Amino acid sequence: MRRIILTAILVLWSALAISQSTSPDALYERGMDAITGVGPSQNDAAGIDYFRRSSDLGYGPAQIALAYYYETGTFVAKDPGQALELYRKAAQQGDPLAGWLAGRLYLLGIGGVADRDAAQKWLKIAASQNNAYGAYYLGRLMADRDYTKAPALYKIAADQGLPQAQYYYAKALKDGRGIAQDRFTAYIWYTIAADAGYNAAGADLGELSNGGYLTTDQIEAARAKARDLEQVVIRAITARGCSGWDGEFAELPTPPPPKLQRFCH
Repeated sequence: MRRIILTAILVLWSALAISQSTSPDALYERGMDAITGVGPSQNDAAGIDYFRRSSDLGYGPAQIALAYYYETGTFVAKDPGQALELYRKAAQQGDPLAGWLAGRLYLLGIGGVADRDAAQKWLKIAASQNNAYGAYYLGRLMADRDYTKAPALYKIAADQGLPQAQYYYAKALKDGRGIAQDRFTAYIWYTIAADAGYNAAGADLGELSNGGYLTTDQIEAARAKARDLEQVVIRAITARGCSGWDGEFAELPTPPPPKLQRFCH
């Protein structure tokens, strides 16, 4: 009995120590608790303050969370330049989420900071770690810079279930751009993208179906192969919880909100 009581006291002390800790990771977790409503109540302002304090101590996940608020102008004045600076600080620590978010801002020129060389540098951080969004964005960039490298990047993201990457991989196969032309395999990936709700794939499927490029037997075989492959092409990012925000499946994906970011690193 004494041992049980002692254990309970130690657990309580440990929890109390964590709740009062001012370490960067503890501040970040308290910020997450505040914005998700874990604990006394939901308080976005308190959450942002915790993220800011953690960010000032150099904690990458907190820098990314705080950057999201600056980029979107949620609860704070919109400041894409400040968001970019925070994303870069986290990316310099090797965080793949920060890498593609920084690269995205440079690529799209959000906040007037368009720089394709910088975009390539930061997107590589994410893509080199097989991050689906980093690989997809880098593929879009390389399609204009060195198109021979784009299909392999699309494939990294396609295998993880990003329908927009599946579409662009299929398009590269259909056109034979940067990869050997293979309309049969293109049909497979267009089908997978369409089944995932990526509507743009419908027109390409129609072109391949009605343009005399594939026989009826080939189309049926491609559809069967797509059904089989869909069982394999599971969304690793979904399995981790990095899914479920508006803009996730857009042609140019938007940043995940802080509530989901802990699953996206």
